[in-house]
Amino acid sequence: MKCTSILPDFVVRLLRAWYGTPCVIGVEACLWGEMLRSPARADYMLYPRLLAVAERAWHKASWESITDQNAFNEAHHKDWTQFTAALGHRELRRLDQLGVHYRLPRPGLL
Repeated sequence: MKCTSILPDFVVRLLRAWYGTPCVIGVEACLWGEMLRSPARADYMLYPRLLAVAERAWHKASWESITDQNAFNEAHHKDWTQFTAALGHRELRRLDQLGVHYRLPRPGLL
């Protein structure tokens, strides 16, 4: 079972007290549609973020089990670089071909 490592300490303590484990099963990517007026706007709000959510849900990263902070940072950076390269060179082209109206943040706003 894959456990998340980004939960705040108090949430981990609550999960451990309630269920005996701090593990979270599943991933959720919410989109509230009350203000969405078209499928194109839904695409704009979902993509490419949904691809990143899917990557985290289905991919067991090598850096998840590394305890040494320097090695963790190096492996995390390598994985992020590979993901962004795949997104930019392959997945965005695929979204274009499918007619998906995705959003790319402006450089420097991340």
